[in-house]
This record gives sequence, C-alpha cells and structure tokens, in this order.
Amino acid sequence: MTTLLTLQNLSLSYPLKTIFKDVTFTLNEGDRVGVLGLNGHGKSSLFKVLAEIQTPDTTVPAFIYDKNVNFSLFLVPQELPIFKDVSINDYYLEFYPEFKKIKKELDVIEQKLADPDADFDKLIEIQGKHFDQLEKLGEGRIVTSYHSYLKLFKLENTDRTIMDLSGGEQRKLALSLGLSAPHQIILWDEPTNHLDLETIELFEEELQNARNSYMIISHDRALLNNVVERIVHIQHGKIRSFEGTYAQYLTFLQEEDKSRAKELDKLSNYQRREKTWISRGAKARRTKSKKRIEDYSTLNKSIEDLKARAHKKVSLNVQSSGRKTKVLFRAENLTLGFGKRTLFNDLNFEIKKGDKIAILGNNGVGKSSLLKLFCNDLQPTSGNVYRAESLNVGLFSQKRETLNPEMTPWELIGEGIDYVFSNTGDKRHVASYLEGFLFRTEELRRPIKTFSGGEKNRLQLAQFMKHAQDIWIFDEPTNDLDLETIGVLEEELKSYEGALIVVGHDRTFIENVTDRCWLLHNKKMEMFDGGMEQAEAFFEAIALEEKLNDLKAKSGIKTGDAAGPVKTKPSLKDKERFEKVEVEISGLEAVIAGLKEKLAGFDYSNSSATKKTELTKLEKTLDDGEEKLEKLFVEWSMLQEKLG
Repeated sequence: MTTLLTLQNLSLSYPLKTIFKDVTFTLNEGDRVGVLGLNGHGKSSLFKVLAEIQTPDTTVPAFIYDKNVNFSLFLVPQELPIFKDVSINDYYLEFYPEFKKIKKELDVIEQKLADPDADFDKLIEIQGKHFDQLEKLGEGRIVTSYHSYLKLFKLENTDRTIMDLSGGEQRKLALSLGLSAPHQIILWDEPTNHLDLETIELFEEELQNARNSYMIISHDRALLNNVVERIVHIQHGKIRSFEGTYAQYLTFLQEEDKSRAKELDKLSNYQRREKTWISRGAKARRTKSKKRIEDYSTLNKSIEDLKARAHKKVSLNVQSSGRKTKVLFRAENLTLGFGKRTLFNDLNFEIKKGDKIAILGNNGVGKSSLLKLFCNDLQPTSGNVYRAESLNVGLFSQKRETLNPEMTPWELIGEGIDYVFSNTGDKRHVASYLEGFLFRTEELRRPIKTFSGGEKNRLQLAQFMKHAQDIWIFDEPTNDLDLETIGVLEEELKSYEGALIVVGHDRTFIENVTDRCWLLHNKKMEMFDGGMEQAEAFFEAIALEEKLNDLKAKSGIKTGDAAGPVKTKPSLKDKERFEKVEVEISGLEAVIAGLKEKLAGFDYSNSSATKKTELTKLEKTLDDGEEKLEKLFVEWSMLQEKLG
C-alpha cells in the first residue's frame, strides 16, 4: 500500500479554541475516507491544512508534512469562489492557474496575429509551443471531462456566470470540477448540499467508479455508507481512524459506549472502596503502600476523562402549539407562476395536525416557492388557499437569512435580556439554553461572523426552536449540521406531535422523520402515502422513462402524430435481423442471469484488493450487458412494428 501523505505533530489553535493537538494522520493510495466531527471542531481546517491553505501552529517538535513524490491534491470547497464575468465554460481555469496563464498568452498572440505588420512565423511558432504545453499538461483531457460532467448533471447554457446560478447549480458545477480533476487526492467539503436526489445518486455512481483517493466531509449518511471505506472522526483535538463503512463505525461506537459504561461502573466501585480505605485514618494509611495513595489521587481524574470521552449531544425541544384544529392548511386548484413560467398548476391537498410530509423534486420545480405559500409570504397566481385562524408556521430556511453577522449569540437569543421566553411561557437562562446546542459560555459574546457554517446553522436552530408552532417547516435542515446534531434532531422530530414538513436531499433523514411524500414533477404534485419507500419506485420509473427517451433519440426513433407512424414495407434484411436480434436477446439474458447469480453469491466479507477488483469487474460487465440489452429491445420493438 503506497502512502500518499503523512502529517506529524499537527497542532492548530485559535483564541478560546483548540482544533488539533499533536495529531498524526496518514492517507494511503486507494483510500476512500469519510470525515466526521462536530461543527467547528476541525473538519474543514484539516482540509485546509492538507491543501496548504492553513498554516499549523509552530511547535516543538516541528510540524511535518511528508508527501509522496507524485503527490497531487484538489480541494472542492463547500462554497465556490465568485469570479465576476467568468462563464461556466471557463470557470475551471480558475482552479488551474498554469492553464489560465497560457490561455491569456494565447489570447495576446491571437490579437497580434490580426496585425498585418506582425512577425507571423515567430508568433505561429510561439503559439504552437503554447498548444504543446497545454497538451503536455493534460488540459484537453480535463476540459473534455469537465464539460462531460456538466452535461451529465444537466447544467445547461454554459455561457452563464456563476453569479447567475442557483445554489443547486453551483454545487453541480463543483461536482463537475472535482470529478474531472486528474489529481491523486480529491477533498470534497459537503459536496451534496442543495442537490436533488437524482444528482446525488449520479454523484454516488461516479465516486464508486473513481480511481483516485478521496476524503469527504458530509452529513449525508446514505452517501457515506455507499462510497467510503474508512472513517476519520475528529474529537477533542484528536483524529481517530476506523477501517470500515459508516454503518460499521456506528456499530463500533455502540459497542464502545457499552464498554465505556462497564469501565465507568468498574472505576466507580473501585473509587468507593478506595475512598473507604483512605478515610480510615493516618495510622491505617501508614500500613498501606505509598503508591496506593498516589493511585487514588489520580483515580477521580480517570473517571472524569472517561466521562469526557462520551458523546456530548445537542439538547433540542421541538414545541407544538397544542392547537386542537385538525385541518391547518388546504389548497384548491392552486397554481403559481412568474411571468410566462408556470411552476405548478391545479394542486389540491390538505395539511392536518400530525402530518409528517417530505416535499421532493428537482432543483427549480418550485419547492421553495411552495414553502413561501405556506408561510403566507407569497400569494398564488390562481386557486384558493385556506389557513387555520392565527396559524403559526415556523420556517427553518436553508439560506439562514436571520443571522446578523455582527451580533453575538447572547444578543441573538436573549434579545436584550438574560432569559429566553417562549410563546408558551417557558423561561430559561440564555447560557443554559445555548449550552443545550453545544455553545460554551465563553463563546456567547463572540460575533456570529467568527463561527463556522455549521455552528451558525446550529445557532439558527436554537433561535428557530424558541417558540412553539402549528406547522414546523425544515428546508434543507441537514445542510452543514454535524451527524451528532442530525441524529438528535431526528429523534425529536420522530416524537413531535404537530404538523411537520421537510424539504431536503438527505434520504436517511427523510425516511426517519416523515411518513408521507409529495413529489413536484411536471408542474403537478404526486402524492405517496407510503412515504419515501413508495416514492422511490416512481423515481425509478421516471429514470427509466428518461433513459428510454434517450435511447429512442440515439436510435433515430421519432414519435408519430395522432394517426401513428408511417409504415414501410419490410425487407428480407429486416426479417433476418429480427430473428438474429431475438437470438442475441436470449443469449444476453442468460449471461446477465449468470452475472446476477455470481453477485448474489459474492463474498463481501473479503475486502482484499483482488476481491475488490473482481467485484468492480463483475458490476461493470453487468451494467454494460444491461445497457446493451435495452438497446436490443428497442431495436427488436422497431423491427416487430415494421414486420407487422
């Protein structure tokens, strides 16, 4: 196994906060790593150190960054930098300064060639050298791959600038940059924020087939479990490494918690015995060994250290208003549009007390606009809306608009006083309330702008949950939240008795907290009372429909008018081909059945390199076979129609 990089003696601290303390970290060729940890505890900082954007503290012994001779690294940031007037077509150049420099020089040469008095031979020679240099650096391969991924993620009209893109479109641009990068190591910082489920699944497939090593900071548990084989957990300034999937790591943590509880009980019993002995008096103590007395003096510290290793969790309290009204919101023939564009039309639905609904749909179909209708911030183009009297709707928005960066958490939550009062009369001290959201007392006077994205998210969660509501709406609630906080939020929402609406892409979160699913698709709303599991079958049907349409387009099949397609007389060649296609289909179906049987009996417990290669080859062969089979069926259908 080839080591790509090693960090030694890594320490990093800020005023009032230690991020890393004397840490060692190694990344090997082929590693697929998921990075976990509470918000603000060092996940993004680790990436910045690896990318040499962040300088660690000066220490003795000194920090060492040992890199493989062929080392290359590409960081895909959580927020893409905004470059004014740079189109999507050229945006990749901002991440490859050597390409950008050569391209600028080529532009200058192009301008000089327009001058009739220029030295054409010399300029052409220099131009040729520049093109050769770009080819040597692999610019052509990178730009081809980059545009291929833009197309895969349906990021169209590439003449637009990044300032013209929505949050979801910017993430698709980031995915295209990272997947097209030829570097040995790709660092992904929250790559799936703001993305729809279809795009996340495409991203998963690409990562599963990736040849480079990668590290991912993500709150998407389904993604982590599907694409990583090693977990790196940042806790208390240290880095813990675990070989296995995210699900296996959770099992490991559960077993570790059980072991820790046993150890704590054992130490506590020992402490009681030793305390009794120590209390017997000076004469009795003189008959005992000096070491035993010294051991007792450190026993309490051992117990405290053991307690500190336990996970400190966020304390949430999602409050329901206790309203007795059954129907909270009703829409009849609801239509919404802007100018000539219609987002959706003729929607009919009700939201009742106790409903737990997931609203899904691709980016741009109108999910956020629908939420604004619920909050009475937007009025429909046509149709009727009924709201229960004095309806209170709480919206936890993905845009986090309510945080003033110059304010402190104390000012934000306390609103000028030292206590938090909810609209149901509950009273808590600001420090005590925010401690439940993992904010230490010494942090409460810092400006909000000094907190990490995840800490700001947690702070808005604290602000959001001060008051009881009739309907709670969570718009992309898991963006930037650490997995510990997401887990606690899930448990709260599971037991919540009021109406709940969730818009998001975190499949695991949606499955755990909702029981109904509404999908905005083709300007209509598809409703699934069976929840996410039932909706997934519909998603698969949509995907198959799109794939079939693509195959038809590639095969030259055209949809006929109302009278049907014009039939032509079949030829002898058509009849021969029809018989041959049937034979090919039968043979390919047998091969596919055999491949599926092999995969069903595959030994997944053996994770050797040979076994992984064998598994990848089997899956690739199966995918190719099924794709070929689809094309044969399309051809068979066309010939059958032609032959009558």
